[in-house]
Amino acid sequence: MVSLSRDSNSSLDDQSVKTYDSKGRLTSRKRKGSTRDAQKKRRSALRAVLILSLLFAIAMCSSLAYTQLQSTEENVGIQTYQSIALSATEGAVAITERKFQGSEVMSTLLGQLYPNAADWPLVAFDGYIPIAQKVASLSASGTQAFMVILDPSEAPAFETHIKQVYRDQGRPENAGYSDFGFGVWRRDGNETKTYPDGRLHDVTGGNSWGGTRNKMAVLAMHNSPAASSLLLNLYPLQSRGIHVESMFDCVDAHDNATTSPSCPVVTDMLELVVKPGPAGLLFNPIFPKNEPNNFVGFATTSLHWDEVLTNVVPDYVSGLTCVVSTATSAFTYEIQNGKPTLVGDGDLHDDKYTSYAKTVVLTRFQTGSTSSAGYTLTVYPTEKMFKAFSTDSPVIVSLGFAAVITAVACLFFGYDFLMRREAEQRKVILEMKRKFVRFISHEIRTPLNTVCMGLELLQAELRAPKGLDGDSKVAQEEDINFWLNVTDDTNENAHVAVEILNDLLNYDKLETGTLELETQPVLIWDLIEKTVSQFGIQAVNRKVELKLDMERPSGETIPDVEGAESMDPYNVIGDNVRLGQILRNVISNALKFTMEDGLIQVTVRYDPNGLPNADLMMLEDEAVPSHDRAGSICISVKDSGVGLSRDQLDRLFSEGVQFDANRLQHGGGSGLGLNIAKGLVEQHCGTIFADSEGLGEGTTFTVELPLYEFGEEELRKAEDDKDSETEPTTANSSVATKVDHTGEIRLAALPLKRRILVAEDSDSSRKMLIRLLERAGHTCVPASNGKEAVECIKKDMKCTSYDPGHIPIDCVLMDYEMPLLRGPDATKRLRNLGFSGIILGVTGNVLSEDVDFFLRHGANEVMPKPISLKNIQKFWKDYESGNWKARQSLKHVQ
Repeated sequence: MVSLSRDSNSSLDDQSVKTYDSKGRLTSRKRKGSTRDAQKKRRSALRAVLILSLLFAIAMCSSLAYTQLQSTEENVGIQTYQSIALSATEGAVAITERKFQGSEVMSTLLGQLYPNAADWPLVAFDGYIPIAQKVASLSASGTQAFMVILDPSEAPAFETHIKQVYRDQGRPENAGYSDFGFGVWRRDGNETKTYPDGRLHDVTGGNSWGGTRNKMAVLAMHNSPAASSLLLNLYPLQSRGIHVESMFDCVDAHDNATTSPSCPVVTDMLELVVKPGPAGLLFNPIFPKNEPNNFVGFATTSLHWDEVLTNVVPDYVSGLTCVVSTATSAFTYEIQNGKPTLVGDGDLHDDKYTSYAKTVVLTRFQTGSTSSAGYTLTVYPTEKMFKAFSTDSPVIVSLGFAAVITAVACLFFGYDFLMRREAEQRKVILEMKRKFVRFISHEIRTPLNTVCMGLELLQAELRAPKGLDGDSKVAQEEDINFWLNVTDDTNENAHVAVEILNDLLNYDKLETGTLELETQPVLIWDLIEKTVSQFGIQAVNRKVELKLDMERPSGETIPDVEGAESMDPYNVIGDNVRLGQILRNVISNALKFTMEDGLIQVTVRYDPNGLPNADLMMLEDEAVPSHDRAGSICISVKDSGVGLSRDQLDRLFSEGVQFDANRLQHGGGSGLGLNIAKGLVEQHCGTIFADSEGLGEGTTFTVELPLYEFGEEELRKAEDDKDSETEPTTANSSVATKVDHTGEIRLAALPLKRRILVAEDSDSSRKMLIRLLERAGHTCVPASNGKEAVECIKKDMKCTSYDPGHIPIDCVLMDYEMPLLRGPDATKRLRNLGFSGIILGVTGNVLSEDVDFFLRHGANEVMPKPISLKNIQKFWKDYESGNWKARQSLKHVQ
């Protein structure tokens, strides 16, 4: 006894089989599906373990390699930094010592030239400027100068003396002059300046900082001939005066009259006028040779720290932080490409590199002056410096380990991965096919349902017995009108199905870039009026008000007027049929989403400055653009329909978009119309966009196209071409009668009678096409395949050769796909036989490659199915007049 049991929440594979053994005990065993699940889980677990093991091996090997190589690079970077830091500090010390030596040379030279204290302060030193400039260059200094010490009582005599010295040295005439005139000067400490340059004539030697020496320290000579600081008294300036007083104290403390004391001094950080940036001043006392303990002046040089730090490292070095400091202040520099740049005030180095600091004392000279500042230089690395020694080697090696192990893993899992990916791809493709089939099934079956029901109804009506009562005539007229309405609906829905297919083909052409435009002057204003008027009846039937408000470039405003003519000079270069398709798509979309009693407002405006950057369009027969731009035309279609949300607006022009089509749309569609319209507008170098205030607030579509200026002759030709496209007959045409849908008799022009070979393998299609052609007055010869068509032409050509009265076949309607011999192959054979008549290909294969294939085999033109007598007659007319261009009929695929 066997029974099946399954939990209601379990899958089919989870079923278990319950049986009774020989002793009557109930047993249970898993089915094969459950076994497969268990095996699958075990395989997945083993795969997961193996993957984790490989990942662990990759991580370990890569990490070890990366760590080891990175450590090596860090050590190289540290060692290189230490070498560079040592070189930088030693170089900075050497440059500072050179500056000190230059100042010492000048002070010694002055003491030797003027060996007696009595010579001072009225010294001249002929040739001072070139000597000082040479010393400044050798000592890497920008400044070499010397000061003289004098009592205030000596100031007038000194001024007279030094004025003559300046003239003898050839210094500029304004050397030593201030706004008050020539003489010793100090800075004006008052807020209200006595003179514009802020200087005061100093003859008293006083100071405001508490100096005890009634002396003046006047800058007598400078290596720059036009130095603005000449005759400056340094003593009143506290930042300088305290160091002058310190040198006096140092000399006073020296008790050996036979030797000169060592009293040089360096000021603390200063901001010098002659060159911005932190600097110090080095003062080196001058002692006359014969009186070595008599302090008569001092040589001075500037210590600009950017000069000190220049060229202390090679040009390729970057990322070095240098901090120059004293006991009271500090400044930070950063060296990039060997050159120092001031970063700012204070010690601004990165704290994480503090342990790498390299410090040296810059001012190493011995001095007895107590005020002399001690300068130190501390060098730090930066991240940029270490990055210069960091390479991708650790990453490359670690990735190499990972790549090797991963390659092995890929080989191991490759087959499994490829098989699973192939299965997923098959699943995706299958799902896409199912969605496509579902979409095509719905969109095609819906209109075909009306076609089939209409035909069935017409067939039933025709077979129904007709009464012979007195009202039979009225009844027949009603029946005729009813049947005509049925055929109208049938024809309309058949065209809906065709338009769905046309949308798919146009979408394919836009996506593949094979959609070609036949560019010509387009009378856009007339095209808009014509297109809007075509929707008039449809709008009335749907109880929607359709308005047109058009403002032409001339300023003439044309309200809702049907059939108005214009010759505006500003029009569009483009494809007339495609532009009409754009307008129809936008207006029909508005009709679909506008409820009863709604309003659709079409507004057309001219913008003289619109689309200034649009690419220039060219006519079909032009090699370069030849027409001037003339602004743009803005076509706005505003409806009072359901409106769109912001998210819907963002997706509006994507392919296959339909927002709640079952509830909102008053008509079907492929969901490709707006996407196609956008592609066509962009091919015409225009723009299209939509705007909506939100759901229930309606939507506004705006199309903007560039306009060009045309001459009167071009416009008239475009007008003639437009009229000829709608003209139904040629000059040589016959006249027939036709009943229109109202039952009235009207005249219709028909082309010349032709003898036509109809090659079509579908019996029903062939019979109906022959019936249509024969009703139009033509003679038809049927052929059910390509081989039969070739035989018919052979016989016809043979009859023509011996029977002068024989009417030859002058046109062949050739289907593409036929048994025994396809249409293109049959066409090629006909041309090889010498058949010179028209061969018109008829096919449902309207992709560009299929059409080109047919044309290359000898067809004059290829028409897409379903074909109409109107299109065939238009082709004949244009072909005979010489106006036909190959592939023109494909523009009906819209």
